[in-house]
Amino acid sequence: MAIRIGLIFNRYRSDGGTERITSSVFDALAEDDVEWVVLTRHWGGALPANVRVIECRPFAIGRRWRLKAFVHALDQQLRTLSVDLVQSQVHMPQVDIFRADGGVHAEWLEQRHRGASRFKRWWRQLGSYHRDKLDMERQMYASDQLKAVICNSEMVRADIQRRFPACGARLCVIENGIDVEKFRRDAWAVEIGRKSRAQLDIPDHAPVFVFVGSGFERKGLETAIAALARVPEAAHLIVVGRDSRMAHYRRAARRQGVQQRVHFMGPSDDVRPYLWAADALVHPALYEAFGIVIAEAMAAGLPVIASERTGAARAMVAGPETGQLFDAFDVGGFARSMRAFGERDNAALAKARAACEATAQHYSVERMRRELLAFYDAFR
Repeated sequence: MAIRIGLIFNRYRSDGGTERITSSVFDALAEDDVEWVVLTRHWGGALPANVRVIECRPFAIGRRWRLKAFVHALDQQLRTLSVDLVQSQVHMPQVDIFRADGGVHAEWLEQRHRGASRFKRWWRQLGSYHRDKLDMERQMYASDQLKAVICNSEMVRADIQRRFPACGARLCVIENGIDVEKFRRDAWAVEIGRKSRAQLDIPDHAPVFVFVGSGFERKGLETAIAALARVPEAAHLIVVGRDSRMAHYRRAARRQGVQQRVHFMGPSDDVRPYLWAADALVHPALYEAFGIVIAEAMAAGLPVIASERTGAARAMVAGPETGQLFDAFDVGGFARSMRAFGERDNAALAKARAACEATAQHYSVERMRRELLAFYDAFR
């Protein structure tokens, strides 16, 4: 029996990790009698035949009023929407399922405050946007209508249980999946990686680290740049992603004296050439519910040097071959690990790549598909 799901999604951007996962879910369930009606502010990606989009674009100025206007428009749409279930990635009390791709907002704010000055913490507390989001989050987890929460990592489930102990919804962990074969480092991929290095004037044997993700504060780029400054001068850092404060991070590279070794590539719909050009992924995220790039990097044979508050890294980094975890602000720890990975010989690199590729096998789209079907079958 087919099931029709109304999916509330804020805004689609083709280079975003959450968007890539949502598209892969659509593709994975395309043959399984699952239909989607997506309610969103904007959707710019391709659409499978089983997906219909309704854009809700009310006029608003400023992110606080944009959020309020969007939620109001969604409420109006939900009154007449004909679906079996309403699943949301926006905190709303009138939904059946919440997909916690962003983790817990209260937890993100707490981690963000750790790295902020006293003035910044005071200034942020004055803002209404995050207060509104925290209220929405609390109301949703207290709602009797909420039946289940899809958590994309054990870390997120633990965060929800700790922050919202009275939540009566079922917390189900379904980790994200990727097309593992697409990222495999075969002979063709190695050649692509060499060309990517050559385009950036990086020598073949130089240690190369890659940082992938938009929203550089949350992803921890300042830690990555500061750590690079403590690594031998042969090492380079490739930065893939976007941020509204790009000039700030270029200045940070100059202050650290590594502006010639940090390569800002901007956003990319295909991160594989940069993964294949690198020796390890650096991901010092302040708070990352899953971090799809962790799985993608490991599928490409890259060890991962990541923060302890990254869901995928906590699940996948299980030994010295696959990487190391540190506090997001532990510049010294990241630097030591980067030096160690940069000094590995060919035999050690091959062993690490094999271990990473083996770990990534569990994070396939097919495994995710089976778990999602079992989840939705419970509602049929």
